[in-house]
Amino acid sequence: MPENNLNTEVNEEKKQLTAEVAATAADTASDTVADTVADTAALPHDKAATDKRAAVKEAVFKYVAMALLIGSFIYFTVYGFLSNPFLESGTASEIGLKYPTAFKFWGFTTSLALTVNLVYTYTHKGFKYRQVKIAGYVLMGLGVACLMTCVHIPSTRVPGIQMYAHWATALLFALFFAAAIIIHLAFPDKPNKKYKIALMCFGGLLLAIVIALLAAGKNGFIESLPMWMAYVIVFLDNFTPALEDK
Repeated sequence: MPENNLNTEVNEEKKQLTAEVAATAADTASDTVADTVADTAALPHDKAATDKRAAVKEAVFKYVAMALLIGSFIYFTVYGFLSNPFLESGTASEIGLKYPTAFKFWGFTTSLALTVNLVYTYTHKGFKYRQVKIAGYVLMGLGVACLMTCVHIPSTRVPGIQMYAHWATALLFALFFAAAIIIHLAFPDKPNKKYKIALMCFGGLLLAIVIALLAAGKNGFIESLPMWMAYVIVFLDNFTPALEDK
């Protein structure tokens, strides 16, 4: 009898232990399923929040770039009319002799607007070759360095280091930023006829300006034409469908 009682107690303990294990397993499974369901339900919300933040950042980037470009265009145009733009004294450098602070501010706003907008362009438009895109960023950096150097070296008509340094940095600024725009138009990720037209117009204008400068000498209006053209091309490319080749 004692042996039977002992076996009965052992069996009861086994049953109780089995029941406890089963209950624990059920609770664990239930918690796991609940957690999985909760995580799955949270995924769309997290993705929506991430997408919303990305959209906000994109909108801020776009409208800041647009505001800088328009503001810089207006400032550059107004600055150019501080003197008669059809005379040699109407060039940006000559005006800078009379208004040095305005000249430096022009250099800053132009560098900032063109750089931010070309970064926006490079970010949203594809390139045929990655190396070309990298070269474009290098050209932007060199252009900024040249322009900021130029505006801190006053123009002079006396031959010497100052005059050569001023005009060399001014010319290099124009060449570097023009090249950054040109390579974008020349090497898109897919064929674009409108880019080719814009490229030919831009190149043709630059050639015409060189001829005009050689024939008539420099003046503010001729000097401003490539800048205005660059602003227009960048604006059309970044903020309108005008250069989209559908």
